[in-house]
Amino acid sequence: VGGVLRAMRGEFVPPAPGGDLLRDGSGVLPTGRNIHALDPYRVPSKVAMARGKAAAELTVSMYQRDNEGALPETVAVNLWGLEAIKTKGESVAVVLGLIGAEPVVEATGRVVRYELIPLETLGRPRIDVLASLSGIFRDSFANVIELLDDVLRRAAEADEPVDMNFIRKHALELQSAGEDMDASTARIFSNPPGEFGSLVNE
Repeated sequence: VGGVLRAMRGEFVPPAPGGDLLRDGSGVLPTGRNIHALDPYRVPSKVAMARGKAAAELTVSMYQRDNEGALPETVAVNLWGLEAIKTKGESVAVVLGLIGAEPVVEATGRVVRYELIPLETLGRPRIDVLASLSGIFRDSFANVIELLDDVLRRAAEADEPVDMNFIRKHALELQSAGEDMDASTARIFSNPPGEFGSLVNE
């Protein structure tokens, strides 16, 4: 109420990140501030990374359970803008978990790069990912898209055995079929700028 009254009097209302008390903790309190969704340069958060990595490993283990121990070579992941805002990037963390990467955070708390985890640490092959972006994600998280594209390209170029790096395996297969490097490493897809929705009915 105090924040509303200050705003109605034309006074300054201090900014603060919004969020969920259970998911984000006491940092969302007190209420009555001028909230913003999140800083896209801090995606994924530490909590989102832990949850997304766990979801990625569960996806792999469930696939193995249902397919006589075989590993999935490619997993499709939907990156939705509102979900990424609400969870601070859990779906992005799922992608990073599958390919075996983690965010590099600078002193200010901003994520500046996604770094590949050594295969010895990962303990399994890198799973290829096909990422489908919503229009809101495309427009709100341009920096995240660039970082994901960069780490996926580096994974495709990594000097690793193809049976331990399905991203590289599939990129080499596409190149042998005549695709160039850009096309063979493209893993992120969305509607054209200015368009929203799945266009399924078109």
